[in-house]
Amino acid sequence: MENLGQRGTGEVYPAEDTNLSRQVAIKVLPDEFAHDAGVSPGSSSPGSNMHRPGLLVGVLLLMSAGAQAVRGQTVEVRPGVLATSDWARLPLPCSGSQVYLLGETHGLKETEALLLDFLSRLHAKAALRDVALEEDQVYSQAARDFVEWKSDSVPEQLCLRASILWILRRFNEGRAQNERIRVHLVDIDSPASAIREHLLKLAARITGARAIRVPGESQIAERGLETVDELARLTSDRALQGELRTIRHSVLALQQGLEISTRPHKGNPLLEDREQAITANIHDLLRQPGCRVLLALYGSVHAWKKPSKIQADSPGRYFYPLAYRLEQEGVRTFSLACLALSGRMRWRGMEIELPPLAAGISLATGETLGQILTAVPGAAYFYVDTARQGVSMPGSDPAGLAVDAFLFIAQATPMESRCVK
Repeated sequence: MENLGQRGTGEVYPAEDTNLSRQVAIKVLPDEFAHDAGVSPGSSSPGSNMHRPGLLVGVLLLMSAGAQAVRGQTVEVRPGVLATSDWARLPLPCSGSQVYLLGETHGLKETEALLLDFLSRLHAKAALRDVALEEDQVYSQAARDFVEWKSDSVPEQLCLRASILWILRRFNEGRAQNERIRVHLVDIDSPASAIREHLLKLAARITGARAIRVPGESQIAERGLETVDELARLTSDRALQGELRTIRHSVLALQQGLEISTRPHKGNPLLEDREQAITANIHDLLRQPGCRVLLALYGSVHAWKKPSKIQADSPGRYFYPLAYRLEQEGVRTFSLACLALSGRMRWRGMEIELPPLAAGISLATGETLGQILTAVPGAAYFYVDTARQGVSMPGSDPAGLAVDAFLFIAQATPMESRCVK
């Protein structure tokens, strides 16, 4: 008999309920439970009542969902809660929004598959052309040239996004120019070396700016804003002014102690200046000809649709996430927060064992995701539509619940590192 998996107190096998005329799954408990009066047939936990046939049927139905999920189907195990082992069966929306924001847990291989799946759907159904990534704007042209097959390499500074860029490059292969994906890096530049590089590039592009002296890396924090002002006076070009705006926010973030590279960052990454820069850059993209919709990949905190006092950069202030800002400014935004229930992640030179989350995440039904996970052993992913099913995470930031949907990954796999050690 095929073993569908092992969860909690026993093993799960496929079976047929002849009374209900449907496929179900049966959990076989170990021998030590044989004489436990507190465990009933069909129960997955002690304390169940043997004289509640409705409970038995409910468990059988849920286990049937597990049997279907492990075979690649998508089943609704609770209202608004879908279980599946196949990305292609997730109910990802492809209409009604201008920005589709994937809020990722950094450093997971699953993010790559999710991005490609969502990208393919939006490209086919919504004529998607533009993808925004959480990386320094200074390297945007290099990334764009790579995914459009105009170059064969990316800067070492983009090693954390190398796999994503390769996915976009392969997606574009063989496609007509007007069907290719355009990638945009919309974050601030960091650390100081990246800011200086961006200043040098703009000084070379702006007429009359070659005489402007760009300060050295050690002087960027002190003199960077002065250089930005000098360059800004020489151009009225909207695109160049947008890049100078990004550099201004980058210098201000550096002055506040933020330094981000391919290694662990220094300072608070959730600064007002950074979020302002990202939001403004996305607005600029949406104004570009041919940009109908935008798919953006950012850390999950940026996908929140409510302000957070916990994540603020200073006491008494709030952190206003990207998704919140966009909606407040009239941009229809769908936000999906992707969280790993267990597994490992690899990011910025660190490989970390993720703490198990399932037991601490509750649904409006009163059940935990841990209980659902035990009952549906074949499911690799759980999609929760927050408009239909409430989610609570005691002890976490309440603002983190303000998303349109959650995607919970049962067991996360660390991304492949392409960074030089």
